Amino acid sequence: MRSRPFSAWTYIRNNLARSLVLMLMMSFITVCFIGGMYVDNPIETFRVSKNESDRYIICSLKGNNSESIEEYEKLYTEIKGELPENLNEVIYVNSVYYDFDSIMFFNCQMQGFYFTSVEDFELFKERTHLVPDDLVLNNMEVAMSEQLANNEGLSIGDSVNSKKTIHLAKTFKGDGMRVYGVADVSYGSRILILGSDGVCDEDLEADIQRTVQELSAKYPLCTFETASSYVGEVEEEMGFMYFIFAVIVILVAIVLLVTINAVFTAAYDKRKHEFAIYKALGFTRGQIFRKIASEVLILNAGAFILGMVINAGVILVVNQCMWGEGQHFYRVTSSAVIGTLISEVVVITTIILLNWRKVRKCEVTEE
Repeated sequence: MRSRPFSAWTYIRNNLARSLVLMLMMSFITVCFIGGMYVDNPIETFRVSKNESDRYIICSLKGNNSESIEEYEKLYTEIKGELPENLNEVIYVNSVYYDFDSIMFFNCQMQGFYFTSVEDFELFKERTHLVPDDLVLNNMEVAMSEQLANNEGLSIGDSVNSKKTIHLAKTFKGDGMRVYGVADVSYGSRILILGSDGVCDEDLEADIQRTVQELSAKYPLCTFETASSYVGEVEEEMGFMYFIFAVIVILVAIVLLVTINAVFTAAYDKRKHEFAIYKALGFTRGQIFRKIASEVLILNAGAFILGMVINAGVILVVNQCMWGEGQHFYRVTSSAVIGTLISEVVVITTIILLNWRKVRKCEVTEE
């Protein structure tokens, strides 16, 4: 019977209003979750746009000097003999770049492919399975993901180039910014290497990685890119955003730690007589500390659930409001999870340790 009034739940139940206020304050720790989702969103857009395993190699010129051009021309003539048997389909495409607005309100750019013939587009579709089977394009037509079309404010039939000679013919479902077209026009010429059949398995991916290494060593003035390496380059270029997020997590943790600890301190000062009675009844400092720690942890668990429910609501509202503009959160990201956990551990652990310090100073004779 003695342990029942001593339990953490008893204090929370008897001080429900105060406990709810503490839970609400502690729930703000999870603001790091929505912050991580927000910071990760531009990079996540590229990830979902290239979420396929490596199914092709795109070769391009690294520089514009005569030496680079000469080496690229050499690659152009020798490429067939440099490829393994199951990765020897070569077609020539043009790279085209489209701008899009991220959810962070700054501009990003993605790469698409313009094939020089309908036959090449059909071959790409057959060998990679990246394009819906029922998607058919004619010359001077473009297909793009619904998300990119919405972001660009384009509708079927709209022109997609300054000369108004190429038009948006189809849109297709799928996350990310993707565009494929058939247009025999002069853009940035690229060599596209595909598998010799339509099987996109781990063996093909391993052959692609090995071929990239071999070609990069033999033709150092040329660039050999896959879907995964493209995303890696984007992550490296936008890595500064993670630094900014780390600073934000630290600042949030400090502010919340000071604020929440002040509330716990005020509550503790009102409970000195309670703790003195516990000591007089024979409870040790360790038992009292475990009671306080249990209260903090229970309140934090409730606050975490409350915070995540609020975050889920915010994400749903943002997605609903911005879906038509081609902007939305895709999935839970590692930055959101890690940032929230770090903030949780820093704030809650420090509060518990500060309460332990107060318990050690507490004397039975306090009045």
